[in-house]
Amino acid sequence: MPLTDDEIQRIYLHTRTRLHAFFSRRLQCPDTAADLVQDLYFRLPKLQPAPCTGQEVRNWLFRVAANLSLDYLRAEQRHAGLLEEHYSGKSDIDEAATPEQAASAFEQLRALQTALSELPDRCAEILYLSRIEGLTHTEIAARLGISTSLVEKEVARALNHCRRATDKEDHS
Repeated sequence: MPLTDDEIQRIYLHTRTRLHAFFSRRLQCPDTAADLVQDLYFRLPKLQPAPCTGQEVRNWLFRVAANLSLDYLRAEQRHAGLLEEHYSGKSDIDEAATPEQAASAFEQLRALQTALSELPDRCAEILYLSRIEGLTHTEIAARLGISTSLVEKEVARALNHCRRATDKEDHS
């Protein structure tokens, strides 16, 4: 007989401290560990089929925890690579930048931030998953339960919107 939602949540609550320790050891950051423990809680309703024993719940929790920590570490590596790539060379705003160059770069950044904030939620999420998380269009489609074609269209839509916003800024 499957466990009830209350029983599953009780098992989660009893396992939460061990999950936090697990994440902390892997990620070396208690704050990130706490965030991922909370993320794991929000994934409990996705536990299908409903487990019949507490051990099945704990196994699922630690399997998902291992995957979440691995996803987090991969994303951090991608972020570090992007930062290294972006900042390894000269940036538009460096010690030798003129005040005009610095102001122009700041305005372009502000235009891009505004453009990103104007995107519909799904479109922004798809762009984030593609460009920041580094997921393929197929992976994004599977994660969001939409077609690959729609992912491609939304990425193009988001990039075009951002390009238009920064182009307007360059011409003003």
